[in-house]
Amino acid sequence: MSFKDIYGQDRQIAVLQRTVACGRLPHAYLFYGMKGIGKKTTAVALAKTLNCKDGGADACDSCAVCRKIDHGNHPDIFFIRPEGIFIKIEEIRKLQSQAKYRPFEGRKRVFIIEDAERLNIPAANALLKTLEEPGPSNILILTTSRPYVILPTIISRCQKIRFSPLRRDIIVAFLMERRML
Repeated sequence: MSFKDIYGQDRQIAVLQRTVACGRLPHAYLFYGMKGIGKKTTAVALAKTLNCKDGGADACDSCAVCRKIDHGNHPDIFFIRPEGIFIKIEEIRKLQSQAKYRPFEGRKRVFIIEDAERLNIPAANALLKTLEEPGPSNILILTTSRPYVILPTIISRCQKIRFSPLRRDIIVAFLMERRML
């Protein structure tokens, strides 16, 4: 899925496409908003766009890189998810060890931290260290539905993008296109 396939987040996607086009990417993003409105999907689309062989402002969805990311087996895209209740420090330490290296296959190494509000205190402090000294070829994308739970020091080191709730007409259009209605 690329940016063109994401519904209801046109303004957010335009911001991301402008930063990709001018090559001025921040080292960390915080995607926040309600659950189920496209934060993780947009994070994956951004990872695809940054590593796509076409190199444009959107992923082609057909090159080997895009297909690997879609299948979840690209060596430069990492997902950090809560195991149990929290994201533990061991997961952040793995992220830190991977962030030391240059991308294996793509242009950027992308770490997508899902439900970032579930970082426990030691993990949050370890992540803060990574955000203070980012590698030049690494991008971290934190997704959350509760940004007020995340340490303010982490939030201050991220480019924040708020995802809006989806309007009814957008949901209907999505369901009609997928023939679910």
